[in-house]
Amino acid sequence: MVKDANIRRHQLLEFFKENSDAFEEYEKQRVLDYVKYGDDSSFIPDLAREIYDELGFMEDKHNIYLGFIDLLREAFPIEEAKILEVGGGILPRLGKRISELQTTGNIIIYDPRLSIYEKDTPKMKLVRSRFTKKENIGDRNLMIAFMPCEGAEPFIESATDHNTDFMLGFCEGGPHGDCYDYYEDAEEWLHSMMYLARRKVEENHMGKVKVKSLEQYGDPYPVIYNER
Repeated sequence: MVKDANIRRHQLLEFFKENSDAFEEYEKQRVLDYVKYGDDSSFIPDLAREIYDELGFMEDKHNIYLGFIDLLREAFPIEEAKILEVGGGILPRLGKRISELQTTGNIIIYDPRLSIYEKDTPKMKLVRSRFTKKENIGDRNLMIAFMPCEGAEPFIESATDHNTDFMLGFCEGGPHGDCYDYYEDAEEWLHSMMYLARRKVEENHMGKVKVKSLEQYGDPYPVIYNER
């Protein structure tokens, strides 16, 4: 395990050298500290998860991106879908994996921190800005978000206002302890977002909100989607 950790540390240092402007110094250190554990079978922090997937550190059976994609494909035909992803991350690993599965479909990924080293492809367009509920989603017919945290609320509002099918994987969510918080804790925030999704889906005649789980990957938060 120590040997594996040392090999991974070396690969990480090389990766950070090649992508020097993509991450803050404290973020690099946080991932380097995390790799000391040498464990990819638990619920990995978001930035480490992106980099682990990029560098092939995770086995498929532990890769939560693959788990989310499995749920997505069970609910929607993604191969031909025009997808919009909210909160794609610095490294858009989920969106990139989805684009590789698409045939006539494509994906647009929003995140203000998308790495400058990531480039558009014929099936993947990167938008380096924060997604708001007022965004014009154009011809998109499926919206997804995987752990967008405070981005969950504008995501739900936009998807339902545009009557667009969606899947959303929650994380710990909105409370951050500042003066703009309206929630006592993460559980209260999560209940509020679930209520919002159910109400908006019903109001816009989008079927019912269904709930799935990624607990087998150590993820304690629900995944929701609409089923017409």
